[in-house]
Amino acid sequence: MQVKKFEAKSIKEALNLVKTHLGPEAIILSARDNDKSFGLLGKNSVEVTAAISSDTLKKKLLAEKKMGEEIRKKFENSPARIQKQFIDKAFSTDIESVMDKPITSVPYIDIKDEGEASIRKEPLQEMNLRSQKSLESTNLATERIRSAVKNAFTAGKPIMERKPSQQQRRTRSSHSISASSQNTSEVRELRNEISYLRNMLEKFQKVPQSFLTMHPGAEEGIPYELSATYEKLQRAGISHENIIIILKQCIQRLEPKQLRKKSFVDAFIAKHFLDEIKVVENRTNARFHTFIGSSGQGKTSSLVKLASHMVICEKKDIAILTTDYAKVGAAEQLRIYAQILNVPFAVIRRRSDWNVIQNKLGHISHFLVDFPGMNLRSIGELDFIRNLMPPNEFDQCTHYVQSVLAKDTDAFEIAGRYMTLGFSDVIFTCLDESTQHGLIYNFQKKFGVPLHSFGIGPKVPEDMEAATKERVIDLIFKLTKIRKS
Repeated sequence: MQVKKFEAKSIKEALNLVKTHLGPEAIILSARDNDKSFGLLGKNSVEVTAAISSDTLKKKLLAEKKMGEEIRKKFENSPARIQKQFIDKAFSTDIESVMDKPITSVPYIDIKDEGEASIRKEPLQEMNLRSQKSLESTNLATERIRSAVKNAFTAGKPIMERKPSQQQRRTRSSHSISASSQNTSEVRELRNEISYLRNMLEKFQKVPQSFLTMHPGAEEGIPYELSATYEKLQRAGISHENIIIILKQCIQRLEPKQLRKKSFVDAFIAKHFLDEIKVVENRTNARFHTFIGSSGQGKTSSLVKLASHMVICEKKDIAILTTDYAKVGAAEQLRIYAQILNVPFAVIRRRSDWNVIQNKLGHISHFLVDFPGMNLRSIGELDFIRNLMPPNEFDQCTHYVQSVLAKDTDAFEIAGRYMTLGFSDVIFTCLDESTQHGLIYNFQKKFGVPLHSFGIGPKVPEDMEAATKERVIDLIFKLTKIRKS
């Protein structure tokens, strides 16, 4: 397979070059315009990539060598269809009639032995002296040339053949079937290869020819000076949308000289977080504290930690309640914690149980209610939690518990379902198990609810702390350790 590129001023001139050099049976692989003045003489040009099989090209070259000067000029000026017909006609004639005339004026084959040929260029005068020898030696040379040409064609694809006799056809019938199948497989392989090369060229042309990469945030109009800050916020887990909003405000508020200084940029972002983040002022003010959320987020642990804090640190009278009576071991676990804290414990199985709780435990100042973990994918789950919620006339506060290990999309989807029930604030857990805490800001920005507290470990009650704005900045910028000594 021969593949070449041709460049010309127009597509017509490029196709003429393809026809002249590769022949009328050449296949055009691709064609494109060079519109950046890299063509001939610095002007626009056309680049054409063409391919042809080696056997077909050899056939064209041999046909041209048999032509005279005038015939060759007519051949080059003829259309591709006429050229193809001429080449096919030249090789469809009998080889005996072809060999009656000299193939070329300059000999290019030197015969060593019968059937063996080697290529060698010789001057024309030496060949003329040889041709003036005896007629017998000339005929012998002609016969040797004929046999050499036959062997050369036999080595490649046979393009000139005698018409075999009836006896020869019979003897070669078995070989012709295998040869035809072999030629068919070769043609199929060549077509597959050409198709593969063409697809590669098409894909390469679609690829942008610019090898320069833009800095992070450049597609959103963020300058290079803020690319390091963009990457730092991205590593912290802040979403792309929130990063763009923060940095665009930074560009509007700060001067160009200040944007080049990291301290000014970090100070502006910290101030932005202080202004945007909301936290709960009094975490234990309400009488009824309900804990809701999907399973595995740390609702029960957060309830026990808050109960321990209220009993030990604030010296308040509390009672622990649960509505998760279907899960094995859930009620027993909270019962054990209630015994340790020496506080009342009860299980809510229906909505009417709230009246019993109000009558028998009316002297208790605070109730902490644990709800089962559900994703609220069905209306039945939503109705179950809604029926077991404390009555609306009660002074209640609903805490949504969310782990920072969850992805933003998953956390937003489940929290959106719980928004139909309504929650007052959010408690984030598993802060010690994650390296990214941007979900805290993303969640608060998405739903607009304040932060209640943070769970920073498994210990009860010390691994729970009140949420503060400064703590969120500390987590995002990684200023100190999560669990302080």
